Amino acid sequence: MSVFTRITRPQLDQFFSAYTLGEVISFEGITDGIDNTNYGVITTQGSFVLTLFESLTADQLPHFLTLLAHLGKNSLLCPSPQSDRQKNSLRQLNGKPAAVFKRLSGLAIVSPSILHCQEIGLQLASLHRCTQAHVFPIKNGNDLSWCKTVLNKIGAYLSAEDRELIDDELAYQAKYSHANLPSGVIHADLFRDNALFVDDRLSGLLDFYSACTDTLLLDVAIAANDWCCDNGTVNHQKFAALLAAYESLRPLEPLEKQYWPTLLRAAALRFWLSRLEHQRYPRPGEMTQQKDPLVFRRILGQHRQPACLSGNTNTVNLRSTA
Repeated sequence: MSVFTRITRPQLDQFFSAYTLGEVISFEGITDGIDNTNYGVITTQGSFVLTLFESLTADQLPHFLTLLAHLGKNSLLCPSPQSDRQKNSLRQLNGKPAAVFKRLSGLAIVSPSILHCQEIGLQLASLHRCTQAHVFPIKNGNDLSWCKTVLNKIGAYLSAEDRELIDDELAYQAKYSHANLPSGVIHADLFRDNALFVDDRLSGLLDFYSACTDTLLLDVAIAANDWCCDNGTVNHQKFAALLAAYESLRPLEPLEKQYWPTLLRAAALRFWLSRLEHQRYPRPGEMTQQKDPLVFRRILGQHRQPACLSGNTNTVNLRSTA
């Protein structure tokens, strides 16, 4: 949610004239995130977020808007797409597909507590449960094959130690198939900056544009690696809290428990590689955000340690309510 595409006030006024959302009072770019252009827009009728989609195509986007509408109907706290006078939720602005959403209240959490981790576990399980019958045809584009492609792209710029570590982890991951694990719609990017809280209560889940159909447990691993690590250091108490909350709504199958340590490593590798790629090949933009790749290198290193592997295996069997 950075600003890659600049818009002018006349463009914005003309765009909003197609809606019944009031007249534009003010607008400003939103710097959080790295994929799409987002502006906060205040009108005479409320506060909204205007998103210009930088990568997803007009053919793909209806699937995501339909998903958001489905989640809203099932009481998931997520941005609701607004329709224009012609009942269209997707339009064009400055050559890009664009949509308007009601802006949710709350702030992102910088240092999550155990309570915050529990909230995320509950909401993630709710998302997985309410989409069990929802057909979402977008597959995960950040799979093992993608990891290998990114490594080939950036490999020449890595240290010998980092290259060896990534090669070894790729070889490890190649031994495991997730085909028999429960799958469905996953958020795939539920980081701290994609959730809002008001008084320690979750008020919104954001940025569903990495959503795809894949292994449900991978979604939990992605979220846990961010919410349950303190400055890149694994916090087993937080991992136990998130998992216990998640399992209170969707208990893990025995095979999922066996694969938990492997998927934690897979999730850490995926985001280490993506951040390395963004660091080496930054996208041009007026307001952009870079995230530190070393955070996920540290997390991956810890998940690979025998002591942490044992801790991860034990953690997934806990029903902590701390």
